[in-house]
Amino acid sequence: MDVAQLTGSLIGFDTVSPPGNEEACARFIADCLKDMHIEGASVELHRFAPGRANLVATLRGESPGLLLAGHIDVVPPGESSAWSSPPFEGRTRDGRVYGRGAADMKGGIAAMLVAIESAKRKRLKRSLSFVATAGEEVGFDGLRALLAGKRLEGVAARCGVVGEPTEMKVVRGHRGTVTCRVTVHGRSAHASDPSLGINAIEKTVAFIEKLGPLRRELSKAVDADLGRTIVTPTVIGGGTKGNVIPDSCELTIDARTIPGHDGRTILEGLGAVAESLHKRDKDFTADIEVLYETLPLSVARSEEVVKLGEALTGSDSVIAPFGTEAPDYCRLGIPTVVLGPGSVRQAHIYDEFVTLEQLELAETVYRELITDVCT
Repeated sequence: MDVAQLTGSLIGFDTVSPPGNEEACARFIADCLKDMHIEGASVELHRFAPGRANLVATLRGESPGLLLAGHIDVVPPGESSAWSSPPFEGRTRDGRVYGRGAADMKGGIAAMLVAIESAKRKRLKRSLSFVATAGEEVGFDGLRALLAGKRLEGVAARCGVVGEPTEMKVVRGHRGTVTCRVTVHGRSAHASDPSLGINAIEKTVAFIEKLGPLRRELSKAVDADLGRTIVTPTVIGGGTKGNVIPDSCELTIDARTIPGHDGRTILEGLGAVAESLHKRDKDFTADIEVLYETLPLSVARSEEVVKLGEALTGSDSVIAPFGTEAPDYCRLGIPTVVLGPGSVRQAHIYDEFVTLEQLELAETVYRELITDVCT
């Protein structure tokens, strides 16, 4: 298989999440693996919702080996007219493959598949597993379904790689993400007499202003690699009409967490802010819920997969600002790093692309990882 052509073929599947519709792409990947005719290979399509599926493939060895993983869904392309070529055609020009998902992360999936094909004539002393998930862009839907259904229990690996775009640098750490919604309640009234109502927007502003103590408390914990947990208001919305006192206002809080802080930590901290405001102002009431949570990643420099990745890429491991599925594989007892072609600067933008140079480098590195770990 040619890595650029395969990247283009994968881009051709519209797997925008939501709604996802990843099943056709997952079936295509399953067919690619089956067409390799690898003796003893197990290829399982995991359909967890209509039109939605993950894929889990394993090449058995005598002991745990390597896990290669990534996601096949993409974010919406936006206005098609803003693209220089159709977002789902995967066109190659000027040394780049263009299309939605080229960098994030169908290029990484393609490079992994080509590297796996290179291993079919080798005797694997250790197992090689490949996982392609759906729904990563909207809360890890596919991976959560795999874990809930215990579909990864057959994956035996001593180390793992998620192929998100890192410019082929080994990412051994990133903060986790906790997204919360704060719904502040008020009472509507005519704006000509605000005293008759309770202005939910004003109450929300007071909540934002009181985030300082929570931030200071969380910042007392410092991770040597990831720094401190940060808490940021990112979206606010409320009100129905210009002359009506708003009876509700919603605030989205984005928290980036270090190990030791999780969704409960943030929820309790925001709850304490709301409670302190209610003690001073009985008109302040709010509901707080966690919408989305991902784990932080922290893999030691001494781990085999970090050392191998650094040796094969010729660069030191780094810390990334974005989140990935890698921590969930770490929870399975598989030390997992992030290493893939393309740049995160290309992710989620118009005219997303991955260079042929990065694709070829990824194919080479993945192939050598398979050799070093599995054969």
